[in-house]
Amino acid sequence: MSLPTLPKFKHNYYLFNMRDVPNAQRMKHVSSHIQATTPLIESGVIVLGGAMLPPTMKTSDADPLKRPTGSFLFVRADSLEQAWDIIKQDPFYTSGEVWDRESVTGAPVYMIMPEVRFE
Repeated sequence: MSLPTLPKFKHNYYLFNMRDVPNAQRMKHVSSHIQATTPLIESGVIVLGGAMLPPTMKTSDADPLKRPTGSFLFVRADSLEQAWDIIKQDPFYTSGEVWDRESVTGAPVYMIMPEVRFE
């Protein structure tokens, strides 16, 4: 059995996982975070992102964002270094009051499913 032909990409993609610091001050910085990320989303630099939830919660819960535990971002960039620069400019990172800078991870990924659809 042979593997299917995989898509070829002209861009590079990186997945970042950011855990929150204890007692994260998300609401204090959410406006500046949205202001900073909106142009990156509109230009396609941030492909996908969102909040990480505690294991006891579900996306379909009435208020899933009441207790986020972190964030994830799927970033399009020329290099891992450039992707890190994007993360390090985010107010959730620069404030030191939302993301735990020491636990942030980023890695290159190969996107098998280039389009995501949610219902």
